[in-house]
Amino acid sequence: MTSNLRDELGVMPPAELLKYLNLLVYGEPGAGKTYLGGSAQDHKDTSPLLIIDIEGGTTTLRHRQDIDVISARSVQEVKDAHNKLRMSIDPKTGTMIYKTVMLDSVTELQKLDMAEIMRLLHDSRPDLDPDIPSPREWGKSGIHMREIVRGFRDLQCNTIITALVSEEKDDSNVITKYPSLQGKLRVEVPGFFDIVSYLYTVSENEEMIRKMQFTGTRRVIAKDRTSCLGDFVESPTIPKLWELIQAGEAKANN
Repeated sequence: MTSNLRDELGVMPPAELLKYLNLLVYGEPGAGKTYLGGSAQDHKDTSPLLIIDIEGGTTTLRHRQDIDVISARSVQEVKDAHNKLRMSIDPKTGTMIYKTVMLDSVTELQKLDMAEIMRLLHDSRPDLDPDIPSPREWGKSGIHMREIVRGFRDLQCNTIITALVSEEKDDSNVITKYPSLQGKLRVEVPGFFDIVSYLYTVSENEEMIRKMQFTGTRRVIAKDRTSCLGDFVESPTIPKLWELIQAGEAKANN
């Protein structure tokens, strides 16, 4: 391939495509997803941080006066925030003003989206039950969620998106944990991210320890395309994950 064609196509090696962390983290309420995301403010390469708070979970970060938070209570407010962020370029550095953006959570965002879809449907068809979406409404919400999640993932910054966890039992009575999204989205949305992790707590020596699982199994949906984080990380923070990834990348390139 000629160098001119490479330039025209924007060809680059895979390593250059991994400029930013994009992470989907899911878990039970209280597992520490918001707290984990807030720790992005504690590293120079991942701060400043902006949290788009959809489910009202930033109370856990109330002691942090150095984190910016937007309270979004409609899908349109989330879209508006994305459009403003996409255009927010620091003239001194040529990069986005926020180095990390966290959407907390996509589970709640889909609930808001479905509520808006059903409200509009009921306005036009009062005879329909506003509490029972049809496959058509679920399909429409799926289109909206894919568009929003891809939009945030593709921002020129680190992206963290949280979700609650849901479980499904198969014919062999094996329970698998997924990000809590409806229908095909629970397996499609994880495919958008380089890193998908299940965050949970365990009791060890009468102390509650947070752990993140990065290896997918029959029971847990997870993955790590960087291959730098191992199976688990104990007491995770964004700075700890960032340093592990940078160290792994440096080792691979030497």
